[in-house]
Order: sequence, then structure tokens, then C-alpha cells
Amino acid sequence: MTAHAAALKPRMRRMGEGFHTFDHTGDLGLEVWADTPERLYGLAAVALAAQEVEVGEAAVDAGGAIERRLTLEGDDPGDLMVHWLNTTLLEGGLAGAVWTAAEVRALTPRRVEALLRGPRRDRARHVFLREVKAVSHHDLALDLTPGACRCRMVLDL
Repeated sequence: MTAHAAALKPRMRRMGEGFHTFDHTGDLGLEVWADTPERLYGLAAVALAAQEVEVGEAAVDAGGAIERRLTLEGDDPGDLMVHWLNTTLLEGGLAGAVWTAAEVRALTPRRVEALLRGPRRDRARHVFLREVKAVSHHDLALDLTPGACRCRMVLDL
């Protein structure tokens, strides 16, 4: 368990995986949960992209998918999560992509290897919601306990 993970324990009633947003002064909070650390990292990237662009099913399957392979390192699991998500933001912006899938192929406490995939951003097919500038270390909470993985973060808008 990492810093602030104990604060996440009372909310472990939900099973499976998912994400939701919450209000945070001047910014936006994002909470993500999954059964495995690998799935948590992958779902967090997709959940982050979903805060910027709403993509319908038809737009996901429209073809022309963009892919990016990433290998990143961090000082600890929390730093790695923030670095991972900020890099997915940057890569999505540079590629003009909306990440709708993220497959984490290898994960250690200080390293992640993953494949991001998604359609090209298209104003005719997607609803643009907001610009996310970065994922902050502020109030980050991360629990990588298998079967009850959860991350709670603040997005700088």
C-alpha cells in the first residue's frame, strides 16, 4: 500500500473496474478502480482521455487507429502513475489521438511498458469536453492491492 492508500479502503464496496470524477477546488478529481495493477494503469489512461474527449462506439470503430508503445520509469508507484498519465496526455496531444484502449504489458513498482490505441481526434465525430493540462501529485492516493486496486488523483484544468 502506498501513501494515502488507507484513505481509499472504506470505498472498496464496488467490484470490477470503472472510474468516476469528483469535484475538486478549481480542478477535477478522478478515481479509477480495477482488479489488477496492470488494469488500473491501463484504465486510468483511458479514463483520463475520456475527461477531454467523449468518443461514441461508432467513432471508436471507425478505423484509422493510432498506436503508441511506451516504456516509462518512476521513483515509486505513485510517481510512475503520474508520469504515465502525463505522458499519455502528451502523446495523445502530439498524435492527435484519443486513447480508448491501453494494454499494460509489463509493470513493476518503478517501470511500465504499455501499448496505447485510439482513433484520431475528429471534431465531426467526437465531443470535446475540456483541456486537461496535467495530472498532479497533489492529493494522489494509490492502492495496488490485487483485487482492490484504486487510484484517486487531481487533474489540473
